[in-house]
Amino acid sequence: MLKRLFEKSVELTVGTGQLKFKNLGELEYALRDKTALSSVRVSALGQLSDDALIREAEAYRFMEQRIVDVLSSPDNGIDQFLSRLELDRISEDHDWRALIGAMRALDETADPYKKATLLKYVAYLAAAQDVIRTIRVNRLGGIDESNERMRAKTNTDLTQRQELVFDLHALAGFVAGPEEENGFARMSKGESVEIPFGEHQSLDLVLAKYRFVLVSGSPFLLVDKTGHDLRVRRGKNIIGRSAQCSVTLDGAYGAVSRRHLILEISAEDRVRLTDISTLGTYLPRELIGGRLH
Repeated sequence: MLKRLFEKSVELTVGTGQLKFKNLGELEYALRDKTALSSVRVSALGQLSDDALIREAEAYRFMEQRIVDVLSSPDNGIDQFLSRLELDRISEDHDWRALIGAMRALDETADPYKKATLLKYVAYLAAAQDVIRTIRVNRLGGIDESNERMRAKTNTDLTQRQELVFDLHALAGFVAGPEEENGFARMSKGESVEIPFGEHQSLDLVLAKYRFVLVSGSPFLLVDKTGHDLRVRRGKNIIGRSAQCSVTLDGAYGAVSRRHLILEISAEDRVRLTDISTLGTYLPRELIGGRLH
């Protein structure tokens, strides 16, 4: 694992127990298995009615977007977000509610730990939506049939909510993305990959279904397949279609999320990538296997 720049330890009171993490690596390792739903939670979702299942998906998606907005904001207002957060909106699965509640009791020097915890919770929320989507597809007989059956429902409001939340037509082509057959692997949402760059080094990456190359230099450049380049500054960058992103992609990249990728460049030219998108970020498979943490 790559060397951490932040080594301050933290102690948390979670329920009746005490947790201590010497560094971010220990925290991320401890949270690694909490990004998938527990079998109890999966079973509980499977028992819900269609309407209740959609409400759960809407709640997961709303919270995910709130967290992504905070993590991608220039001022990193994590403490303000946590202080105002209604903890009853956080899942109790895997003690997430207690853990996030404990994190917000820490001072601002622990912000890197708070950020890492929220990123892992984003991964959990994404996994929850995938489970719900799978349940709906199974109930309706597959992605193609699901779209037709949704439109055939007499409850127009319910149909619109289903299409908005599950977006099955858009996701159909990404269930087994072609990039995964071309030496690329999809990053897990909320996970980070850190890569040391040398002079004039390049990195191939795919945002949703669009190929780009990140090239080191002063400044770094993000180059699309036509050769058009966008400047990437040192420090924190948000890449996406939103005008508020520091690196904004135009409407030609419709499958790219409004806020798709957090790209951070250190003074030592170490690049840290964190996926926060809907349709994914793909990197060369050896980087996912060797540098994901």
